[in-house]
Amino acid sequence: MYSLDVNFLKDRQVLEDPKKTTQGQSPGLAIGKNLPILIGLGVLVLLPATTAGLLLVLNSQTAKTQENIKNLEAEMTALAGQNKSIQELEQQAATINEETQAIVGVFNQIKPWSAILQDIRDRIPAGVQIETIKQQEAKGAASTAQGATPTPASVEISIAGMARSYDDVNDLILSLQKSNFLNAQKTVLTSAETVDFPVEELNEDEREALERQIQQGIYPGIPKGANINLVSLKDTYNFPKVVKYELKTELGDIPASKLTGELARKGSVGLVTRIKTLEAKGAIQP
Repeated sequence: MYSLDVNFLKDRQVLEDPKKTTQGQSPGLAIGKNLPILIGLGVLVLLPATTAGLLLVLNSQTAKTQENIKNLEAEMTALAGQNKSIQELEQQAATINEETQAIVGVFNQIKPWSAILQDIRDRIPAGVQIETIKQQEAKGAASTAQGATPTPASVEISIAGMARSYDDVNDLILSLQKSNFLNAQKTVLTSAETVDFPVEELNEDEREALERQIQQGIYPGIPKGANINLVSLKDTYNFPKVVKYELKTELGDIPASKLTGELARKGSVGLVTRIKTLEAKGAIQP
């Protein structure tokens, strides 16, 4: 008879102890499992240190930057002071230049009356006589604006006299219009009329002298020894009619520096010399 022999110990699966299995694992596998934890710990340690280092660097750079800013501000302050001084000097130079140009401008418009009268005298035709020359500021002259460079006011000249005929008066107008000292557009005839030749009354000495000459028979047409009551020369001579005229003109605006040749010919040598001196110094452009 057979018997069933079962060995339960032989067929039983042996269970491994987890503790023994864990202890039996290699160190490399243990570190690999703990690597994230180690990295986290490293980050926790390095982060504050890195932050502290960065703060130190930033503080150092901030201090240097602030120092640079202070230096730049000091330089800017110094430059601002220098710039202000330069601006003040430039303003002073501009003011002096404006004043100089104003003086030179007025000086350049000056024309001596001696030269003007000599020019008018040289232009009088043979049949024309000038009795009066008057000057006054031109009507409607523009006033100088405040702060602007002053300019000489226009000067109006009135000329009155007598001429033998209207043609002689016209010749005088045309001659004066050619003058560089006068404004041709403003040189016009204002009045002209035919009148008796003006004869002044004789004073006592002149009357007695004329009567003696009549007594001597010097004057033809008057009987020798005639008893004539002489009051004026009209009693002796028959004077022709004449043209009484009046004209007006204005001084021209040509600068004196452009008329040095004519000024010298009219006798204004001193003014010409001063103009040449200013041109040599650059105050007046030739």
